[in-house]
Amino acid sequence: MMSEPTVERADLGMAWAVKESFVQYVQSMRDGRILLREGAAVTNTRQFYFPFRSRDHSYGDNFVLQFGGEARFLAHHGLMSVSICNPKIIVGPDGACLSIEQGNEIVHLAHLDLPAVSVEDGINMWANVPVALTSAGAAVFADSYSAGETLAPLTMRAPSFVEVS
Repeated sequence: MMSEPTVERADLGMAWAVKESFVQYVQSMRDGRILLREGAAVTNTRQFYFPFRSRDHSYGDNFVLQFGGEARFLAHHGLMSVSICNPKIIVGPDGACLSIEQGNEIVHLAHLDLPAVSVEDGINMWANVPVALTSAGAAVFADSYSAGETLAPLTMRAPSFVEVS
C-alpha cells in the first residue's frame, strides 16, 4: 500500500456537525461533555474539525482519505459514550462511506453522497456532503437513530491527487 506523507495544514481536514439535535442533547445534560483530542477542534461554525492525515489511492479507482482526532460525547454518568475517532472516507465505484475507529474495530458509520469535487490551488474539496447513517452507525448511537437517518452534512478538504500538466 502506498500512502502519501502526513500533511499538517489547518485548511485541510473534515468539518462535520454530526447531528445538531444529538449535540444539543449532550450539551443540555447536567453531566454532558464533549471531549476533543488528538487535533480535533470546533470550527467557528460549530462543526467538529478533524485534521487531514493522509490519502491512499493505491486501490485503482478507490481511494481513502484519513483524518485524525477524536470527538467523544459523554452523558448519563458515562453510560452514554459516543466516539467519532480517526474518521476515514472510503471512496469506490459504488459510492463513499464514512468509517470510524471503535477500539480495535473499524465501523462503517454512514453512507456519503459525494458531489463533484472542486479543485482550487491544489486542494480537493467536497462541500455539504449528504450523510446517512448505516445500521452499524445506528448501533454507535445506541440505536437512538435508525439506519438511513440523515446526519449533518460534512465538508472535506484534502491535497489534490490529480496531476495537472
